[in-house]
Amino acid sequence: MQKVLLHSLLIGLLMTVGARGQVRPGTLEQVDAFRIPHTAFMARTRITSFIDSTAGEMAVFEAYIAGPEKSLVIQKAGKNRDMKILYRNEKLWVALPGSRRPLRITPIQRLMGQASNGDVARIGWQTDYSVTSITEDTVKSTACRKLKLKARKRSSTYAVIDLWVRQSDARPVKADFFMASGKKIKWAVYDRYETYNGRPLLKQMTLYDALRPREKTVFLYEKVTPQRLPDRYYNKNYLVHVNGL
Repeated sequence: MQKVLLHSLLIGLLMTVGARGQVRPGTLEQVDAFRIPHTAFMARTRITSFIDSTAGEMAVFEAYIAGPEKSLVIQKAGKNRDMKILYRNEKLWVALPGSRRPLRITPIQRLMGQASNGDVARIGWQTDYSVTSITEDTVKSTACRKLKLKARKRSSTYAVIDLWVRQSDARPVKADFFMASGKKIKWAVYDRYETYNGRPLLKQMTLYDALRPREKTVFLYEKVTPQRLPDRYYNKNYLVHVNGL
């Protein structure tokens, strides 16, 4: 009887450690599946900034994703229409309309509203971040796991992310974003999902400014389609010549 009881206690302890301490393999792959439907694809995003309920700046971007390390973003509407942003080899470049050569930029630089360059050019988490801890939590009556993410490389947009995902399926619910200093700069709510090819895919996300609570920026993912571009489109020396997309 004592052996059975000891065995039960040991199993319970191991399950608790697994739930609260150990990092499960494949955790971020599960999470990214709600935002990355194909290896290579185009995602059109409408971004609108708000103060309270009043809409301000609006822009439309088309991001051509080619695996975890290459993306090309073209602004299709807004005051910087035809601007292009390239991510490759952990470097980010921008070609402004009419420019003759691209300029280096950083992922954390503000693009518009609460949206930074990295929020548009980098979609997945599994390449840029490591899960350092997993704890259990509840968000608005939803049972969640809180993942502590730490940047794996200098090109990661944020130094640390606290990410809440549903326990049932690892669907993102909300996130807090931090600088290397530990300062929280913004937070996100993953508002809405829609079925795409038989599985849920993120449809709308809202970013909130941590210091200016009246300001928010809404990302509406209007269209996703599988698409693969020739590799020359992901060359910084070709960036100013990209057209026809």
